[in-house]
Amino acid sequence: MAKRAAAKGGVVISQEIFNLVKSNNSIKGPEVVTALREKYPRVEFNSASCQVAFANARKKLGLTRTVVKRPVGAAKPGRRPIGSKATAVAATSPETVNISLLQAAKALLIHCNGDANVAAQALKQVAALQMG
Repeated sequence: MAKRAAAKGGVVISQEIFNLVKSNNSIKGPEVVTALREKYPRVEFNSASCQVAFANARKKLGLTRTVVKRPVGAAKPGRRPIGSKATAVAATSPETVNISLLQAAKALLIHCNGDANVAAQALKQVAALQMG
């Protein structure tokens, strides 16, 4: 688009904005648009396009800091994952303890040499056999 305007003898808005920002680092977006309208009174400027060109010029000159975006599935800092609250509540809720069930679980762990993953796998297999 800028090349077409330059070929017709028109104004290359992005280049003009870049030059304005380069000459005055502290200039604001609306000030850039008013400066362009004063410099070229017969040209009609799209203010949204001017703001985009202004942001791009500041970025090229290194006047802005880029904030790294968080991945889409990442949790917000300082927040617990959703499942952790439910497990914490379940662990602290006052339920009756079945001693014989705990002793059976202890015996299963002893039989599996203390490996909880192997014990859990064995329980899953037993549950699958009971379902079928």
